[in-house]
Amino acid sequence: MTADISGRGPRHGWAIWIALALSLTLNVFVAGGLFWSMMGPRHAPEPPAERLVAAARTLDLTADQQAALRTFARTARELRRSLGETNAPIFRQVWTELAKTQPDQAAIAKLTDTALDNRRTFQGKMTANLMTFVATLNPDQRQRFAELAMRRPGAPQQH
Repeated sequence: MTADISGRGPRHGWAIWIALALSLTLNVFVAGGLFWSMMGPRHAPEPPAERLVAAARTLDLTADQQAALRTFARTARELRRSLGETNAPIFRQVWTELAKTQPDQAAIAKLTDTALDNRRTFQGKMTANLMTFVATLNPDQRQRFAELAMRRPGAPQQH
């Protein structure tokens, strides 16, 4: 019996070492993948207007509707760029004020209100832009577009 055990021992020992090495390798790859997913590049969230454009492209649009969608997309980009250009100096002023030893809270509040007013104006123009496009859709397309627009990014699709 002792001879049997000693005869199988070395082979059995190698199997354990191989299993441990495979387990270690697998764990290293899993840990590396987890680390990469946490530390890897982050993608900026897609602007809402771009999500709407992508949703509208699934609606089997006519040529006129496609032209209206292109106009919507172009106007949305211009409005977003304009808002950024308008609010960037305001935010720089806010940060300049915040960097002071004694920031002027009233000045920061006024600057923030100005930026919010600009944002509110942007939202109004974007709504009018969207309504112009939606007016070109037939009732079924409008319903489907509204469903797609209300879906959260990354949420599972319902059938």
